[in-house]
Amino acid sequence: MNLYNRDYDKSIVISGFLHDLLEDTDVGSDEIRSEFGEDVANIVEATSFDENIDEYLQQHLDIYERCFELGRSAVIVKAEDILDNSDYYDLGGSEVLQKNLIKKMDYFIQNSEPYIGDEDIHQELNDKLPIVKERINIKTDS
Repeated sequence: MNLYNRDYDKSIVISGFLHDLLEDTDVGSDEIRSEFGEDVANIVEATSFDENIDEYLQQHLDIYERCFELGRSAVIVKAEDILDNSDYYDLGGSEVLQKNLIKKMDYFIQNSEPYIGDEDIHQELNDKLPIVKERINIKTDS
């Protein structure tokens, strides 16, 4: 709903609602493409894990690179996903996981700037990172 409330295009809003569908259900890309079109299916694919990558941080960096390759729409959907999920980073089970959560958020913020740097959602990510770091007691220089 945050994407809708920010007045993003219909395909971005729909993609935001569907972004976890490939990971969490038996629905496939072809079904999404058939029901919602090529743009939505491409965004959902870009924002979904590659099941062939096992390492946590690499899995996320791969998603980010695919979003950057697809462009602004996918980057916006992933930005909102990160904003939403970052509320729960302090619940990460281990210090290693928490540090990886911060690393991936920081990486995304830095590398998404050319795509969404002039949008409010990017500033919100920038503003939230130090808050999240403080909440999970990770220093800025880590």
